[in-house]
Amino acid sequence: MTHPLFRQEMFIETAFERRFQAMLRAAWHQRSWHVIVADPGSGKTMGIRDMVRTAGAPAILAVTAPKNDESEQALGNQLFTALGLPLRGRWSERKPKLMGSMVQFGVTCLIVDDAHDLSLAHLMDIKELTDQGR
Repeated sequence: MTHPLFRQEMFIETAFERRFQAMLRAAWHQRSWHVIVADPGSGKTMGIRDMVRTAGAPAILAVTAPKNDESEQALGNQLFTALGLPLRGRWSERKPKLMGSMVQFGVTCLIVDDAHDLSLAHLMDIKELTDQGR
């Protein structure tokens, strides 16, 4: 949340945040899937940012679900950008390199913020990526 006096984002570890991050860490260690739904402004995004910051990069790769674009490439572009990789070339050529890049960078947990915006095709792509990484 942005503090009105200091005009900067501040992370406040509420009871929700402690439960939320405990669930994220459990999912990370158990390599399991979870879909979390909470009210807007409850602190999901800030909690994810804090977890990424404290877990040590690049173990956790966190991206925001693409809005209004159900194409496979849209989610792939989000992942490539988060890894700091260039978006050159066709998606069909870059897609096979994505899993290798995630392994190379040491990514062990993938978090998609605003996952309610994902289509079934996106979810299937994520499942395929995580199945390849096991």
